[in-house]
Amino acid sequence: MTSYKPISTDRTDVLRAKRVYGIWYGASLGFLFALFTWGLDAYTLSKMNSLYPWLKFVAGALLCTAAGGLTGWLATRRDKPLIALLIWIVYGFFLAWLVVTLPTVIFPRLLTLLEPEVQQYLHYVYYPEFSTRIGVAFAWIIIFVAIAGLLQLPLSEGAVFSTSILGKVAPILVGLVLVGIAGTIVDGLNNELLRTPVEELNASIQFAVDHKGQQVDKTESRKFRQASLRVVKDLVTPDRKMIVSGYDAFLGEVNVLVKFNKAWVECQVMYNQPVNCKQVGTIP
Repeated sequence: MTSYKPISTDRTDVLRAKRVYGIWYGASLGFLFALFTWGLDAYTLSKMNSLYPWLKFVAGALLCTAAGGLTGWLATRRDKPLIALLIWIVYGFFLAWLVVTLPTVIFPRLLTLLEPEVQQYLHYVYYPEFSTRIGVAFAWIIIFVAIAGLLQLPLSEGAVFSTSILGKVAPILVGLVLVGIAGTIVDGLNNELLRTPVEELNASIQFAVDHKGQQVDKTESRKFRQASLRVVKDLVTPDRKMIVSGYDAFLGEVNVLVKFNKAWVECQVMYNQPVNCKQVGTIP
């Protein structure tokens, strides 16, 4: 009778397979984090006449996926649980930094490459207070990323030798739950605060478009903040594109730039309430 000999984990082909799986594990978690953090935000913005609503998601997905793949590879290469945990903690800080930096620094730079004329109307500022936002984001993200990092090596060990599809994707499904929760939570730190003003202003403009030339009840007019559009009511058109053009340090006061058919209009939105709008440029 031939005795069974387990496959050695020190074999070159096994080590290579584990490292490749580590890349896939990290890259998948990075992409899924971006999906929950900026993908859902992009989908919502795409429903409200936003300008380049998917830009943040595409940039975030590329950065998170690439950095996640590198993280998973490094953790597998070192093959020590404690070291793997430290590597994933560093990745968690990168994600927290990106949560704040992507919409306030990276996004406007990419936007001006795609739409050069908008640059003169943007006044994005990276405030010192944003470091606190990074800290808060890190405090939430690290909980889930640390768990994902601790689970990588033991889960990947079984997945590499698994002969079933479910066995190979099970670790990624576990990670999906973790990064899904993390991404949903941090969406409220920046994205929601910059998304809701656009949503509210879009509703006000749509109300004005739908009731143009009609007698409107004063209560409904106040509800949809029609007074904020009084100065620019003749410029309002059904076709429009909207983008955040500026904000204060606490993201309570947000300026929204609107591209109508013949004019650029900037509106001030205070804590999700449109206050006033003015024309800032013309479109030939």
